[in-house]
This record gives sequence, C-alpha cells and structure tokens, in this order.
Amino acid sequence: MCLALYFSTVQPAQQRLDTARLSAISLHDRITRAGQALNDNARPIDEQLATFYQIFPSERDSTEWVGKIAAIAKRNGLILQQVDYKEERDKTGKLIRFQMSLPLTGEYPTIRKFLSDLQAQIPIVSLEQVQFERQKVGSPLVDAKLRLVIFLGQSS
Repeated sequence: MCLALYFSTVQPAQQRLDTARLSAISLHDRITRAGQALNDNARPIDEQLATFYQIFPSERDSTEWVGKIAAIAKRNGLILQQVDYKEERDKTGKLIRFQMSLPLTGEYPTIRKFLSDLQAQIPIVSLEQVQFERQKVGSPLVDAKLRLVIFLGQSS
C-alpha cells in the first residue's frame, strides 16, 4: 500500500516540484540577464545606441516588406486593391517610419486571421489603425482600411 501511495502521490508531486524549481531558476537567470542589460553602464552610450539601431531592418528592404504583407493577404484569400506607403525620417534619430495603408475586402474573420498571421510572421509590424465598413447589411464581405507601420534603420 505504501508503494502505491508513493507512485500515485509522492512521485508526481516530486516531479512537479522539480519542474517548478527548474522554471524558477530559468526565470531568475532571465531576470538577472535583463538587469545586466539595463544596467550596462560599462559600455559607452554611443555603443549602446548603435546596438539599439541594429535591431531595426534596413530601409533598403522596405519594398520587400510590402511584398511579404501582400503575400500573407493573398494566402488568406483577401483582395488587396492597392498599397499606399510613405516614409517619414526621424529628425533627431536614425529611424524611418514606414507607413502603409492597405484597403482590403474580405470576410471579417478572414481579416482578423490575416492580422494574426501578420503579427506572427512579421513581428516588427504594428497596427496603427483599422476601420471596417460593410456595404450591405446582409453581405458577408467587409471593406477594411488598415494602417500598418514598420520602423526601419537608415542606410549609411
């Protein structure tokens, strides 16, 4: 009876405890590394800033991003009439705000799936504005106007 109690209760509880300990250790390590990154005063500010700007994709790839977004829309079965885009250069920093306006036509759940796929496949894109309009009350199709933004690094 003791063996049954051990294997049914004590051993699973021990395994859960070990898993929780490993998780706590991993979390502690991640917090320590994040703290070190925040308190990275050993490196000069210029070097830290240069590292920050390296995170952003290059402005040379801006048209590539439009193509990737259009491909995701097509995979989701959405009708993309056109893409209007404009670039705004940061006056003080080294970033470019690449703004895209996408008028789409499709079913509402499909547009929501497109936005979800977009975030999963291109995590650097952000949704700035969305507007939905249905032409007829019973129509399954909606017209959506999306405004997306990607921040790009300026080419030297």
